[in-house]
Amino acid sequence: MPNFRINANNNLGASEVFHRRLLYRFFALSFGSQTPTLSLPGVKEYWTFENHFYGKVDPAFVSVMPEIQRLVQLQGEGGNILVLDFVAESFKRFKSFFKSALRYGAIEQGTSISDPVPVRGYQSPLTQYNDHIMKFIRDFNADLMKTQKYYKIKGVKDYTKEFFKFYFTKNIILNKSSYYMSSNVSNLSSGLSIEIADLDPSNDQQKVDFINSFNFSFYRQAAINAGFLIDKNIPWRLNIDLKSPVTIKRYGTSHIDGISFVDDVFLTYFRNTHSEDIFNLKTLIVLGYNEFYEDIPPSGPAVPGQGEKSNCTTKLEKTSIQKLNQTFNFFYWSNNYIDIKNKEMGMPYNKQDLERIKRNSRYMGTTEGSTINYINKKFRLPWLHEGSLVYEKLKQEFRESGDFSLDNFSEYVIMSIKSSIDSIY
Repeated sequence: MPNFRINANNNLGASEVFHRRLLYRFFALSFGSQTPTLSLPGVKEYWTFENHFYGKVDPAFVSVMPEIQRLVQLQGEGGNILVLDFVAESFKRFKSFFKSALRYGAIEQGTSISDPVPVRGYQSPLTQYNDHIMKFIRDFNADLMKTQKYYKIKGVKDYTKEFFKFYFTKNIILNKSSYYMSSNVSNLSSGLSIEIADLDPSNDQQKVDFINSFNFSFYRQAAINAGFLIDKNIPWRLNIDLKSPVTIKRYGTSHIDGISFVDDVFLTYFRNTHSEDIFNLKTLIVLGYNEFYEDIPPSGPAVPGQGEKSNCTTKLEKTSIQKLNQTFNFFYWSNNYIDIKNKEMGMPYNKQDLERIKRNSRYMGTTEGSTINYINKKFRLPWLHEGSLVYEKLKQEFRESGDFSLDNFSEYVIMSIKSSIDSIY
């Protein structure tokens, strides 16, 4: 190993962590050499660029989650874990390689890479997401009281309008489809990954020790032969390689002609996360409003500073999804949803483009589902849209560089983005 301190952890200062993380990136796989080694066969960097979205998006870059019924149990260290069925079969094959190696003394005994046992598999982000949005709604309700806006709330209509005003002033993710793509959710949410050690991924020393262990070379070869890739930044995590010849040969024989194995996996095992976004938004508002209702006196909210005798003459009533649908039509929700998507995707569209998307969304289908699909299609790769803020900013950078022709700029952007997405799987 080079004479560098590759031991970053979250207890160090920001500057120190940054520089030591760079040392890990360049030298973690060097095995004593002074020459930087960024990658090895069977090891992949998942913390940079589009690779961060492994298992969280499909090949069209749509946010997805696994179909729960397709998960199977696999015996783990502290009980059974869950993964997708073909991942479980691949791990059993991976594990079998170690039995003969131990028998003939090719590897050391007594380590996590001697007889690998799953420690973690599928982890649902749903509870984490629900806690996240309920904290937001309670913060909003507290703000209504603190700013004395509560007495203006005469019903769920006023509450909903104040809710959106509050949301658009905050830096927070509200949609499930956005949250599932965020750094709050790891690719363990996919059912495509397995961890074989309970170590800290923020502790580079633990990672280096794992990589430098005697069995690591065999571990890497076994992963390749079983159709897995090792996560460079969490080396005890195995991600199934959907483009591995091993994986395709074993599980890709029954896929539909003309559809790649990668596409087939996402069609069979996953569903999109955005289909329930608007319904979840309504549910959140109903829950928040009914909690707000419980905190208001039965006679209605009083005007601040005028005592209890000034109680509002309109008494509040609990609400429901049905009442909310009677209060606002679907296009009220879809218009706000478009603004939310734009905010959570980094403001790729300007006001004029947003109005065009809103107008077109009214005519893109006869059902709410088709409208939601249209909206999400517009935000799937918004930087490819000519005129978007991201597109124009990138174009300006190329124009200022002076060494690139803009004649085929659109084709270049599409090619670059597609190449990056293809690299995920």
